[in-house]
Amino acid sequence: MKSLFSVVILFFISFEGFSQVQFIERLEIETKQSEENFMIFPYGSGVLGFRVQGDRGLVLKRKFQYFLGSSNLQKEELREVELPDYHDLIAYDFEEEYLYLLIGRSNIGKERKIFRINLENSALDKFDVGNTLQIDLQDFQVLDQRAIMMGLLESRPVVQVFDIEEESVFTLQGIYSNDAKIIQLQKQSEFEVFDVVMSRRDMYKNKLISVLTFDLDGQKLREVKIDKLDDPKFEILEAVLTEPNAYRQAMFGPYGLRKRDAFQGIYFANINEFGEYYNHYYNMEDFPNFYNYLPERARKRKNRSVERAIEREKSITIPNVLATREVMAIDDGYLIYNDYFSPSSSRYMQNRNFYPGSEAYHNQHQRMYPPLGTGMTTGGFGRPVYFQFKYMAAQFMFVDSQGKLLWENSLPLGNKISESDNKFGQVSFDGQDLYYLYLNKTDLVLSHIRDGDVIMENEKFEIELLDENERIRETPEHSLSLMWWYDNYYLLSGTQKIRYQTESGRESTRHVFFVTKIKVDNTEMRFAEGG
Repeated sequence: MKSLFSVVILFFISFEGFSQVQFIERLEIETKQSEENFMIFPYGSGVLGFRVQGDRGLVLKRKFQYFLGSSNLQKEELREVELPDYHDLIAYDFEEEYLYLLIGRSNIGKERKIFRINLENSALDKFDVGNTLQIDLQDFQVLDQRAIMMGLLESRPVVQVFDIEEESVFTLQGIYSNDAKIIQLQKQSEFEVFDVVMSRRDMYKNKLISVLTFDLDGQKLREVKIDKLDDPKFEILEAVLTEPNAYRQAMFGPYGLRKRDAFQGIYFANINEFGEYYNHYYNMEDFPNFYNYLPERARKRKNRSVERAIEREKSITIPNVLATREVMAIDDGYLIYNDYFSPSSSRYMQNRNFYPGSEAYHNQHQRMYPPLGTGMTTGGFGRPVYFQFKYMAAQFMFVDSQGKLLWENSLPLGNKISESDNKFGQVSFDGQDLYYLYLNKTDLVLSHIRDGDVIMENEKFEIELLDENERIRETPEHSLSLMWWYDNYYLLSGTQKIRYQTESGRESTRHVFFVTKIKVDNTEMRFAEGG
């Protein structure tokens, strides 16, 4: 009996000290309140941070500053590169150990240069970007020493490929077209090719989705035209293309009624190595847990409405916007993360140039640097603020490679209002345990789904410091950025004012930019509940 009593005491001590969100490493750089934030990216097994900082009172003088951090966030010294007078960072990309910077006087213009920084030894090479079209740049990627620049010219899409070493350029054929848009540009480093996913309407106003694959000489290697769905009254609304796996690719996204942007469900186009594709469709009949984000009474009412519509064989339209944010290839299947939100105006769907908040759209803006003075980081930079968005739910579905729906479920987002249409939260998934983490003002909010069942929902956690003798005095909400890193680890970055004691015992404060490594884990809690 005494032994059992001791075990119970130890159990409760362990349980009380356990937190599902653990702050395990922290990196700090002392800054001034008026300085720009760093943007944070994974690099190797560690992290890379960079920013453009202007000299005080001098618009023409700017410095590119960057640092590297290890997997446990041990920081190397801050390095600097002087930019030419009146030039600013426009876009950037990574390839192997190199960081490529596209700099110029504006987003549109010919006076551009590419700086190539070797992140291992800080070597810097500079190249003039000449003979390119004056396009409104929308995306910039580097593949095998070629800069792929996608933009708009007279409201039509254009893709140019610039050979950095040879300083030569050519324009892709078959891209510049009326009533067309590029919804994704994706490089395949392993095969030295890149995909251009385009959307256009034919003379009968039918929407056509094309996946064009080019080599680095501009030769079109493959074209997949997804021009018809099984039911002619439906069309693909948007598309997210995955990276190839065993010579196969998948494309996911919402589909709906033609020319009405009325959401019907999610489609899955399974594309083989020959460019043949097979479509799978998932609608409200396949989503019995879609309304799980609602309170019980409202959820039951919605579910009864869906059941009656199914019995009467009526088509069920999903109101508002269902946006595919991210597709993760896991073993022999795919996890699809969709955000369900309501824009403040119906004009949002007609006015968007890119798919609203898809991972492609999100990554595209990550390669375009925000204007100096915005203080934005990766998580805060989106389209210009014309709309507000009410986020209602995060919906997840897990399918195998043959299209079988293994499970689906939804998490409530509490009708949070945002001025950004980027994806709302960050996902970690290992094939069984799904963690969903997002920022609510200056709190972290965590949910856990295991094999499709909700284990934990919207638990709040305050941001913590590692040093127990220090206190957070201020955390500007707009400065915070959250990203998934690897496994069940995340990176939180932003600025804070920290209160601490000096060696003489006096109280003082410092203003810092910080990066915190966060681990999420609900397994101990599940063991406790199951035991």
